Amino acid sequence: MTINQLEYFLVCARCGSVTKAAEELYTTQPHVSMVIKSLEKELGVTLFYRKARGVELTKEGRRIYPYAANTLKNTAFIFSACKENAHASLRIAANSSSHMTALLADFYQRYPGRDLFLQYTECKTEDILTFVSEQEYDLGFLFVPEHKKPALIQMLKHRRLEFAPLCTADLVLYVGKEHPLYGACAITPEQLLGLRFIQLEDDFFAVEDLLYDVHFNQIVKTNSSHMMISMLEHTDLCNLGSFWLKDLFRQYDFSRITVNGFQDKVSFGYVRPGSRPLGAQEKSFLKFLRSAMRRDAL
Repeated sequence: MTINQLEYFLVCARCGSVTKAAEELYTTQPHVSMVIKSLEKELGVTLFYRKARGVELTKEGRRIYPYAANTLKNTAFIFSACKENAHASLRIAANSSSHMTALLADFYQRYPGRDLFLQYTECKTEDILTFVSEQEYDLGFLFVPEHKKPALIQMLKHRRLEFAPLCTADLVLYVGKEHPLYGACAITPEQLLGLRFIQLEDDFFAVEDLLYDVHFNQIVKTNSSHMMISMLEHTDLCNLGSFWLKDLFRQYDFSRITVNGFQDKVSFGYVRPGSRPLGAQEKSFLKFLRSAMRRDAL
């Protein structure tokens, strides 16, 4: 079985016609028919019903169609990965953070010749652990509430990952200029009860879970950092979160109000495969990140 055979099979199924498939594949109708027949012979099944006005998948054809589609998709990923290896690459997964996006942009801008393939995605902590353990990403940056650290340790052990803490942070309330609390320095957990919130989609490691005995009023739930920022800028909604840079790369004029009693309750750091040494780009970025954190602390 060849990739070429699977491609011809998929195109014929999508077009419903050998003639149209031949046109799309820039070949002849007899050649397409020959390739399909050779695949059927190899598999020992009939893939198409031949009709006067085209072809239709048989039961066996419908069964193997999704597998053939996935095979071609994964083949494309393999070729893409090989092309990426021709350049320096850095693949990072992280909890949502405007600081991280700004830091990565600065890192890319400073990279020699900007000859760097950079891949970045924001997702939940459990997804980060999966991506890094399956080596789809090189590093994963995340926030861990203090009371969830034992659970994280168990998950890391199961996936053979290591967590390197970079700093501890406070639980804070973010509000925009439209909010009455804009400019405040601190708030008690009890004062949160009368507020309206926008939070990211549910995550087992969500920092707001530190307030497990406070039932605050969640109005909007999203997986979009743009939605979060827009709501904070233009409404009276607020957000419970954390941060790891105070002023460096700060992009938005939001008040960060400390929640009393929850200072230094969140760890920020990165996960990596425990069995694999750090690559040159990973070391370079971590050095850049630590330097930024030192400058921010001054």
